[in-house]
Amino acid sequence: MSLFPSPHHAISKTAITMALLTSLLTAAAHADITFKDHQGVEIKLDSPPEKVVTIVRSGPILYRAVDGTADHISAVNKSFFTRDYISGRYGEILPELGNLAATAAREGFVPNVEALLEINPDVIIQWATEPQNIEPLERVGLTVVGWNCCTEADRRDYLTISGKLSGKTQQAEKILAAQDASNAVLRERFSTFDSADTVSLLQVDQLNDQIRVIANASLDFSLSGVNTPAADDSNVWWKTVDLEQLYVWNPQMILIPPYARDLTPETFYSNPLLASLDAVENRRVYKIPAFAGSPDGPEIYLVSSWIAALAHGADAAPDFRANVRQVYKTIYDIELADAQIDRILSMEENAGSQAYGSLFE
Repeated sequence: MSLFPSPHHAISKTAITMALLTSLLTAAAHADITFKDHQGVEIKLDSPPEKVVTIVRSGPILYRAVDGTADHISAVNKSFFTRDYISGRYGEILPELGNLAATAAREGFVPNVEALLEINPDVIIQWATEPQNIEPLERVGLTVVGWNCCTEADRRDYLTISGKLSGKTQQAEKILAAQDASNAVLRERFSTFDSADTVSLLQVDQLNDQIRVIANASLDFSLSGVNTPAADDSNVWWKTVDLEQLYVWNPQMILIPPYARDLTPETFYSNPLLASLDAVENRRVYKIPAFAGSPDGPEIYLVSSWIAALAHGADAAPDFRANVRQVYKTIYDIELADAQIDRILSMEENAGSQAYGSLFE
């Protein structure tokens, strides 16, 4: 017997080893994706989806942020283009989203089943809170990933689920870590803040014969050292009130959501019926920046720092413009120009409001 292996034997062992390595690498690259959505349904995919449809209006933003591309999004809700896309200035900063087909839903969140069957998507993101809009999709064999609405925990899960779907869990974790770090700084500053030192504010999105305010938003105002007198235990998002109630609350600041496109600070300053309101007298009415253009957008956490700076000065959110630039780089891998940051911050709309230029220019 030879003490040395034959060349044929050595080649055979090498070939087997290489084949095993190739098999393992292939399996890793195409590892099954398995997780439970907010319905408790187990989602199983062989690989990251090539065709994602999102009936959830904010879905395109979240999935693009995590996946790093819009190439895998096949269709969206048409309401995305009438609200979030405009309010968040995504048409400017993420122009690729403008090419997406707006055929995912008929009205509201009712799925356009016929159009979706033509697309034949790998997954459809839909609200789990509307099971009547999930059943028609599952009945025809389409895979639905259900999202709950709309607690802070739910919003974090949107990123986590997008990470699992796309195979980009590290990016999802990076975005969540940035949110957590920002909130931790604010929490440390304001957690022991005396309630007497908090600034009262209202968010107003309609100003007609009656006034509509956002009473119970999911935003944690304690992070910013502010309070909202409209809040109560009802969990009702909006309240419609009259002028008398507005004066009873008499907020020190008024904030206008970016989607309220017919309202600007000047709308309030030029209205003689509002002239004696504290926020109007002191010119502390502000248009909320575009990073709140989608209520579920991954950059919306910047609002807490922005409010803190308005309420308590630049020291509450130092180097804010630089922070905005870095956040958009982290989330979307884009470099914002100074003019784009100006537009995101609504510098022109807020030019006549107290201290805005000195805080954010």
